[in-house]
Amino acid sequence: MKYKKELELLVKSVPEIYHKAVSNETKITFKQRNEVVTSTDLYIEEELIKIIHRQFPDDRIHSEEFNRNTELGDRTWLIDPIDGTSNYVHKLNLFVIQVALYDKGEVVLSYIHVPTISKTFYATKGEGSFLNGKQISVYSLGKQPNRLMSMVGLSHQTEKDKSIFMHLIAFSYKNDIKIRILGSLGYEMAAMAEGSFVMLYTDVTNYWDIAPGLLLVKEAGGLVVNKKGEPYVLDDSHLFMFCDKEIMQEVLNSIANLDKS
Repeated sequence: MKYKKELELLVKSVPEIYHKAVSNETKITFKQRNEVVTSTDLYIEEELIKIIHRQFPDDRIHSEEFNRNTELGDRTWLIDPIDGTSNYVHKLNLFVIQVALYDKGEVVLSYIHVPTISKTFYATKGEGSFLNGKQISVYSLGKQPNRLMSMVGLSHQTEKDKSIFMHLIAFSYKNDIKIRILGSLGYEMAAMAEGSFVMLYTDVTNYWDIAPGLLLVKEAGGLVVNKKGEPYVLDDSHLFMFCDKEIMQEVLNSIANLDKS
């Protein structure tokens, strides 16, 4: 397996770091746009950086709290110490610790840990996606009733145009698809890889939010594209994930018609 040592490091270290972090009282502060950050976020990120540099001293770090401006290059670790911090603060157990490794121009390793339910997702390029050691794949039941879709970013207070979200709400209603907005992109991308959702949409663009789930969904057989239906690349403004080509074409065609109106 490629990147075996890197994956083993995360599998061994992340749960231990998390349990140490939550054994102390959580302190809450706020960043720009009232984004919440906790002492748990800071501790996990610091410890992850330490253990990565102990074993791979020359590697780069791009992370949410301390290394937001690092440019991506060969062997860059992307770290989100808690994705879904608002959920964590409000005792809603939908949050993850997520890490990706970017190398040779692409994401080559994904790791997402859901500590509250002991789920660990991981993928390495070309070798499939796994949950607790068992291979997983995206939804494959066709147009069954009661399908689910995920959206992330609608509630973020930014100047971004939110019209696609509004359009997808109407699309889901028309096509008998139920929407879920769970508050953690990492959690929802992992669920996409596991087969929970037929599609996922987000306008979030932070590398630490996107990268870990990106490879996970691809390796689980998902289609990962931008608004034009082209293969998604980091820095694209819109990210769509689909379980199959049929729903991808339905959604993208409807989005194209939206642009013409």
